[in-house]
Amino acid sequence: MPRPITEPEFAIPDGEQPPARCPHCDRPFRSEELYVLHLGEDHPEACTPTEREAYEEAYDAESHDLFTFHAKVVVALTLLFFTFAYTYAVVWN
Repeated sequence: MPRPITEPEFAIPDGEQPPARCPHCDRPFRSEELYVLHLGEDHPEACTPTEREAYEEAYDAESHDLFTFHAKVVVALTLLFFTFAYTYAVVWN
């Protein structure tokens, strides 16, 4: 039976340094943007005004990217639905 994971486990290959590391929980991050998002989400009380501003900018950018992705998925599913519907109407009539 696997043991429950209480803390996230991170494997960093030997000889590599992560671009950013949280000074509060020592968690490594692949990018500075992920570090800024982590800092604003998990350690908001320790954020300086500059870090808070960077978090808000990164959060807005991520929200915009997520909205764009959702819009693309909706358009793709709609096109797929109408393609199948019209194909069905032409083939079976």
